Amino acid sequence: MKQLPVITISRQSGSRGREAGQLLAQALGIPCYDYEVLSRAAKESGISPALFEQEEKAAAAMIRRLKSGQTAQIAPASMEMFEAQSKIIRDMADQGPCVIVGRCADTVLRQRENVVHVYIYASESRRIANTMAKRHVDRRIAKVMIDRIDRGRSAYHSLFSSHLWGDTSAYDLCVCTDHLTPEETAEVIRAFLQAREKDQSGNGNPL
Repeated sequence: MKQLPVITISRQSGSRGREAGQLLAQALGIPCYDYEVLSRAAKESGISPALFEQEEKAAAAMIRRLKSGQTAQIAPASMEMFEAQSKIIRDMADQGPCVIVGRCADTVLRQRENVVHVYIYASESRRIANTMAKRHVDRRIAKVMIDRIDRGRSAYHSLFSSHLWGDTSAYDLCVCTDHLTPEETAEVIRAFLQAREKDQSGNGNPL
């Protein structure tokens, strides 16, 4: 593969998308960034990391207020934190090929060339089972957890993006992990990248 792209990974809670992203980065020999975005944004902005971690919950609360007919607007602090994260994401992409998990990276890098946007999802039953195994909780708690996390991610995305989180038309590749291990998911993405390169170089068969 001549020129590796930057790969953004958006994922449903419990789909094991983070693990797949880490394994993909290892296979390609490039960095994988996730929590590093928050820690670096917090360090450079001087804002507490805890506040960054609460932003998805705040976004979900704002969306609930809007749906109930109440007025709401994005707080200046929220905009400041989003811009701080966006700067870090752009800096990471400037440094070369990498995998960036979550953090609205697909929106931040939407207009940049040689970026591949991936969405990883799974059925609710599979995501619940994965969460039960990982978190050592029962089915009821696992469902509450994935619902809460995904509401926050969707709401946060809605506030700062021009497309809906999980809208398949907004991604280059969507992968259902119901029958895939994280290793297999990483290999699916890698195969897509290889096919994409062949098509762009004129050696493939355009659809």
